[in-house]
Formats: sequence, C-alpha cells, structure tokens
Amino acid sequence: MLLDGDWLTVLRRQLPQQGQAMLVTVVRSQGQVPRETGARLALADDWQADSLGGGWLEQQACMHARRLLAEPQAVRHCECFHLGPAGDYCCAGQVWLLFEKLGKQDEGWLELAWQARSQGRVLRRTLRLNSALPISCSWPAGKGEGVRWLAEPMLLQDDLAAPELTVVLCGAGHVGRAVSRLLGELPVRLLWLDSRPAMFPADCPDHITTLQGGVELISRLPADACWLVMTHSDVLDFCWVEQILQRGDARFVGLLGSHSKLASFNLRLMGSSPLGQIASIRCPLGIAGIDSRQPAAVAIAVVAQLLQLPGSAPPRPHSG
Repeated sequence: MLLDGDWLTVLRRQLPQQGQAMLVTVVRSQGQVPRETGARLALADDWQADSLGGGWLEQQACMHARRLLAEPQAVRHCECFHLGPAGDYCCAGQVWLLFEKLGKQDEGWLELAWQARSQGRVLRRTLRLNSALPISCSWPAGKGEGVRWLAEPMLLQDDLAAPELTVVLCGAGHVGRAVSRLLGELPVRLLWLDSRPAMFPADCPDHITTLQGGVELISRLPADACWLVMTHSDVLDFCWVEQILQRGDARFVGLLGSHSKLASFNLRLMGSSPLGQIASIRCPLGIAGIDSRQPAAVAIAVVAQLLQLPGSAPPRPHSG
C-alpha cells in the first residue's frame, strides 16, 4: 500500500505504531539514474512512502529492504545497483543505496528532523555503517552538504536539507485549499493563515502550519518567504500586500486577481512603498497559458510559478 506523504511524515507516524521500518536513501550515483542523491523511500511489510523513481530500481530496493526487515539483527549498510537493459532502462547507470532498519531508538532523530524542517533548518546525521551505534545529530548553518562520506570509509554524513521554499499562504478559500494540497506534496515549508478557523480542513497534514489571524501576525512570519495573497476580501488583500512590502524581505509577492486589481493596488501603494517594491508584485498570479478559473487549475498555475523560482526545486530525475 502506497501511503500519502513524504518519507519523514509517514515514518514519524508509522514507526511508533509498528516498532520497525526501513529507510532507503540514494547516497551516490553515476550515469543516468531515476532520482537525485538524497532521495528517500520508507517502507514496512505492508506499506511504502515516497519514491526512488519507480520502476525496476524501486522494486529491487523494496524487495531487498523487506528481506532485511525480516532479519532479527540491526541493519545499516550500502548496496550498489546497476541500471541498464536488464532492468528495462534505456540508459546505463549505477546507484548506491543506504538501507537502514529503524526502530524505537530512531524516533528521536526523526522528531529532530521534523522540528528542523518546520523551522527551515538543516539536520545533519552522522552514522556508522555496519554498526548499531546511535546516530549523532547536529544543526549546521546554511543549506547543508547533502550526503557525503567522511575520512573514515564507514562513516557517512547525511544532511537532511531544509526546504528550498518557505511559502506564506494568506487565505483558506477554494484556491487557497487547492494550493495547500499541491504544496503539501512538495518539500516546501508552508505557513497557512486565515482569520476564519473553520475554513481550514479538518485533515490538514501535520507538516502544514496553520495560523488563525490576519496582518497582526506579520511580525511572527519568516523572512525570505514567498507570499501568496488570496483572502476572501480585497480590503484584506491590500492590507497584506502593503504590510509585506513594508517589511522589504519577501522573496516573492503574489496576488490573486486581475490587471485592474493590480492597477488599483499600485495607485494606493504609491504613498507607502518604493516603486521597485510595488513593481515586484506578481498579479495576475500563475504561469501564462492556463486560462481556466477552476480552483485546481489556478492552483496548478500558481505552484508552477513558484517552482520556476531559482533554487526552488531539486534536480529533475533522468528518465531511464
């Protein structure tokens, strides 16, 4: 059974219930491969979460992981998989996968990883292969160094990267909900605000932070964020945009609306914001060429626009 959510979201929920699970991580690759270094998959006997790219490699990894899961001893080791015609791949490559059997002793670092993600920070794991020694954790500055081998051949440093994008979504209406569903499936730090608590879905994923309120919360919100303003009121939209521009630290300011709405806002903002900041507002919101006004279609256009921002998405997998 394929569970919704990424590897960390699912492991944090499933591991305490089941007692053990496997985590598989791409730690090195050569040639044409389905996923980038750092891609992960979590699984147990009856479920799987996240992906190594599907196809033959993922099938082989899952079978190997489940065999290891059935063994009584602790497991932490690497295996190399060769891709090519034998595995239905047009291109050749090699992938080194780290297999970790997780148990109760791993719940601590998973919780630290969850906290680091919610705060937009990197968690660094240092682990020894072929050993049951505890994983050590630290919080390096910057964006981390990915997965790399240290001086000792059996010592691995694994930086769980902070989300590339922090998104502040203002508004929980139809489009806001559709946007949140899409962003909830991506490695994005999402803070979702609305003054109407009943508007948030009851089954909102744990990794989405919902906040009840309006512009009075702006001082609590992070810098270098991508702001999406789509409340139920043009008055509220203007208040949000004005306050965002006055902060002067936004990575992206998007406003749901028309060209005429933008022109009206621009005139009113002349007295409170520099022209350069006013010109940075993106409205209408979303990539060009999607004309449908259905909430799901608008959300796809908006999220696609965010993913076009520099550094906002991981490398694309190679097809094989």
